[in-house]
Amino acid sequence: MLKQRVITAIFLVLAVLAGVTLLPTPYFAIASLVVVLAIGGWEWARLIGLEAMQQAWAVIFLIVVGTLIYITGVSWYAIATGVVFWVTILGLLTIYRQDSTFYSSRPWLLSLAGFLVLVPAWLALARLQAHDPMLVLYLIFLVAAMDTGAYFVGKAVGVTKLAPELSPGKTREGAKGGLAAALLWALLGASYFGFTGIAWVYFLLLSLLVAALSVAGDLFESLLKREAGQKDSGTILPGHGGILDRIDGLLVALPVFVLGLSVSLVGRGI
Repeated sequence: MLKQRVITAIFLVLAVLAGVTLLPTPYFAIASLVVVLAIGGWEWARLIGLEAMQQAWAVIFLIVVGTLIYITGVSWYAIATGVVFWVTILGLLTIYRQDSTFYSSRPWLLSLAGFLVLVPAWLALARLQAHDPMLVLYLIFLVAAMDTGAYFVGKAVGVTKLAPELSPGKTREGAKGGLAAALLWALLGASYFGFTGIAWVYFLLLSLLVAALSVAGDLFESLLKREAGQKDSGTILPGHGGILDRIDGLLVALPVFVLGLSVSLVGRGI
């Protein structure tokens, strides 16, 4: 299993690096649409209990609506809506209980969530890559730094559970370690992009906020899998599960990061 995970991870890193840096913007938009809306949408539809034909229609709906928003130039409205929705999700995560029937009695809620999570994330990703591919790589590795730091610190000294109803393995100590790792990466990023003064401070604070919120993506996917009684979102990535298992943190990080950059001089022109 370890060998399989390593091989898959190497392939993913190479594919992401090549796709983000080498693909022209229109082709990257299409490739990322396939990953986020088609494959991610299929996995989401399966987790919420849709049948095969319903899953296909759900994916078609995501692709059509996402494409229409992209080509009509109203992406910002969808991205902002996605950020607002994640604020709502944060509240729902704090009150989640495993024995609750809140979601099972409201199947439409998780269906709506799929649209409000996946479409804004894809739109944000496409816009960010069009603006600066290096910012896409920066964000991906920022979330990875948060995950890696949280994992190793949590394994070493983690005691206090962060969200026992959703993910018993996550600890507050691990989250602090993840933020420390994210801060180190943010310092490197701020230096690489040449930010100084207020822009430097803003970029660091935004990066820390995005890193912290990326945990919500992980926890919300855990909620989906618990409701579905599944361990992984899919099997497309040997040793790693599904696409959603790998991009859950990015689903919240992307719209928040892009919106945060767009309202400042740091990200003028996104």
